[in-house]
Amino acid sequence: MKPPRIILLTIAIFFTFISNAQLNKTSLSFGGGISTLSASNNPKASIGFGADVMIKRDFSNRIQGFAQTGYNAYNNPGYNVAFVPLLIGINYKFEGLTPGIGIGYGSSTAGGSTTEGFTISPQIGYTYNKYDFILYYSNTTTTSNNLEGGNWHVFGGMKVLYKIL
Repeated sequence: MKPPRIILLTIAIFFTFISNAQLNKTSLSFGGGISTLSASNNPKASIGFGADVMIKRDFSNRIQGFAQTGYNAYNNPGYNVAFVPLLIGINYKFEGLTPGIGIGYGSSTAGGSTTEGFTISPQIGYTYNKYDFILYYSNTTTTSNNLEGGNWHVFGGMKVLYKIL
């Protein structure tokens, strides 16, 4: 699937979730985070910052679905890296803790080339009032074998999101 189609699909999903926010089972959160990025074909890791948007929907008292995207920027020696994940997933809610997993698509631009592929992201969160604190790991498997390709690993990531709806 080409990136413009994925972006349009993501926007449609976001508007669907936002329109259901009045039912109080759906929430919209914005925030940012810090993480470390490495590629399987590049031994250098870098620390970066990002901005995130997450929509969550309660399906029951314990099960919650989510859709999440963001933009993460990393300053690698010699070139900059931008990474955009588009994830859908599920969380299990237990006394403020929300362990879960997201799957989807990740696209990264580095050194003038673009790499994309399947992304999986196990994560654990903690909800306090209108804040979500999320620790996560993401792996994007790409079809490229150049320096920027192979597997992209985002590890040691932490996000703080604030619920606005």
